Amino acid sequence: MTPTPPTQLPTNGIPMNNNWQTFLLENGAESNPSGLMVFDNETGSNKTTQENTVICDLSQYSTVVVAGEDAATFMQGQFTNDVNLVTENNSQLSAFCNNKGRMIANFRLFKHQNNYFINLHSSLVETAINHLQNYILRSQVVLQDVSEQLIHLGICGEQAATLLSTYVDTISDEIDSVSFNEQYIFIRAAGETPRYEIFCDIEHARQLWHDLSQQIKAVNSSSWDYLNIQAGIPCIDINTSETFVPQMANMELINGVSFNKGCFTGQEIVARMHYLGKLKKRCFKIHIATDTAPLAGDKLFAENARAGQNTGEIIMAAKNPESGYDALAVIQIADTESGLFLNDADGPVVTVKTLPYELNTNTEQK
Repeated sequence: MTPTPPTQLPTNGIPMNNNWQTFLLENGAESNPSGLMVFDNETGSNKTTQENTVICDLSQYSTVVVAGEDAATFMQGQFTNDVNLVTENNSQLSAFCNNKGRMIANFRLFKHQNNYFINLHSSLVETAINHLQNYILRSQVVLQDVSEQLIHLGICGEQAATLLSTYVDTISDEIDSVSFNEQYIFIRAAGETPRYEIFCDIEHARQLWHDLSQQIKAVNSSSWDYLNIQAGIPCIDINTSETFVPQMANMELINGVSFNKGCFTGQEIVARMHYLGKLKKRCFKIHIATDTAPLAGDKLFAENARAGQNTGEIIMAAKNPESGYDALAVIQIADTESGLFLNDADGPVVTVKTLPYELNTNTEQK
C-alpha cells in the first residue's frame, strides 16, 4: 500500500481519483460544485451524522508522503510538534509556519511502513509542497501528493470500532492512535462519539464501502467538517493560510504543538507567545444565526468595536441540523462577552458556544 516516492515533485495538486469518484457516483452519491460527494442536503446529512453511525468520503483532504532517510530530521526542523513521538501506532496533529510564526497549514502526521504521511486540506497541497521543498536543500527527502493512491474515508458512531474490527483485528480507542495491517490504516480522531479516519488503496476502499454502506448510512463529505467543529479541531485552508499563530487556533490545546522539541521555522515567535506574550485571540466554537453559509476567512465584528474594525475570522463552518451554522473562529478574547455579528455590525448574530476541552482565556501567558 505504500507509494513509491517519485524522482520529481508534481507541479499541481492531484484531484480525486476518477475511478473512486465513479464508484461513489454509482453508489448513490452526487458531486457538488466543489467536487465533493453529497448524499443528502447539508441539514439532513449532519442530522444523520448526529444520530447514527455513518461513513463518508474525505476527499476534501489530501495526503502527502514524506519519504527518505532524512525525513524525520527534516520534519523536526519544520513542524510544530515532536516528530520523534510519531510511530506506526501513534499519529499527531501538527502544523508548519512561516518565519512570522503564522501557520501555513495544519495537518495530521502519521507513519506507515517507514514512510511519513501528512494529511491536510486539499486547497493547500501545492502550497505545502512548494514551501517545504524550499527547506530540503541537500537532505535525502522526497515529497509527493499520493491522494489518488490512498483513499481517505471517515466513519463515526457508536458502532465504528466494532465494524472496523472486521478489517483490523484490534482497534484502539485512544485519541490519535493508529490501528493497521497491510491493507488498512485506522486513526482514532477526537470527538464525543468514536470516529476513525481510514486510509487504504482503492480496491480495499471499494470493498469496505460496499460492506459498510449496507449496514450504516453514507453521508456528505462536509459532515466530517461538522464533526471537527463540534470537537474543536480547526482545519486551515487556502483562505486562512498564514493568518494565525498556532495558539490562536488552539493547536497546543489539541496536542498539536511541542514547546520543548527544539527549533522549527517560526518557533521563536510561537515560543515567545507561549512563555512571555499576551495571547489576545483564541479559537472559539460559535453559532451563527443565518441561512447563508459562512465562508472561511469571513470576518466577525463586535458591537463595541470601532467602525470597520473586525474582531475575528472564521476558520470553518457547517450547517447546524436545527438552525443556522456552527463554526470555529479566531476571536479577540476581550470581545467574546459582547455582541458579535458576521460580516458587519448589521449582520447575523453570533453566539459563543462551549468547546469540548478547557479553553484558557487568560490573556497573561506564563
